[in-house]
Amino acid sequence: MTGQSFTGAAVVPFPRAAVREPWLSKRQIADYFGRSTRWVELRVRERLPSKMIGGRRGFRLSEVEAWIDRRNR
Repeated sequence: MTGQSFTGAAVVPFPRAAVREPWLSKRQIADYFGRSTRWVELRVRERLPSKMIGGRRGFRLSEVEAWIDRRNR
């Protein structure tokens, strides 16, 4: 390719990594909703979305809010 220039190629941007929502603790969820940690524990028994992470339960705020909205319809 000596003396030739390469034209016609488009630069395709690499997709940015999606911003991940942080995992929140039981205390953080309780504080956000103005409730006790016991309230959160009782909602977990009712299938409040959560995940065990390193022996502790983690919550994603968007999932918890959506779950509460569905229950309150």
